[in-house]
Amino acid sequence: MHPGATLFLDCCAQEEFWPDGSWPLVNASQAVNIERLFAFARELTIRQGGILCRHLPGETRTPQDGPVHCREGATWSVRPPSCQPVLPIVVARGDAHADDPPLDRTCALYLDSGCAAPPDSAFGHRRAFAHLTAGVRDAVVFGAGVEHAMARAVEALLARRIRTHVALDAAGAADEIAAQLVIADWKRRGVDVTTVAMVERMLLRN
Repeated sequence: MHPGATLFLDCCAQEEFWPDGSWPLVNASQAVNIERLFAFARELTIRQGGILCRHLPGETRTPQDGPVHCREGATWSVRPPSCQPVLPIVVARGDAHADDPPLDRTCALYLDSGCAAPPDSAFGHRRAFAHLTAGVRDAVVFGAGVEHAMARAVEALLARRIRTHVALDAAGAADEIAAQLVIADWKRRGVDVTTVAMVERMLLRN
């Protein structure tokens, strides 16, 4: 892996999913490792972007015992303090148009495609995901929702023939059994199921 051709793609790094959040998907050690990857990205100036779990007005809401971000509009944008990318976050909406201003490299692109939709299905998301992954040879995926947002992000990366690495010690799941099935499928399809320490070693070789 070379830092200049690597993407760190974080999924659902939102305060709600952290150990003290209202819907904890990430345990304490996983949270530390996710934050460690953000620090490493700052150190090596690695391209950053990701997926945000956001539910828009008018969508079917989950029951009252579901995640807060499905019921309250602003919670999706609240991130743990140590999970801010180097560049300012710009959220790419799915309803963008072809005549919108061109995307550039002065921001960290985050797609609000959520936990259920692929990050390249809506036009605006597809446009942003293509820009985010342009020139990328390796992508490191981590965050919350192994069997949800992370699974869909990995699928989109594999479709673009990008070498995909998942740092499992920096990845939380809602359903551990479902997550294990997803991980087994990743292994069969050539995804590098790895650790934060190994990602660091691979990047520091260059």
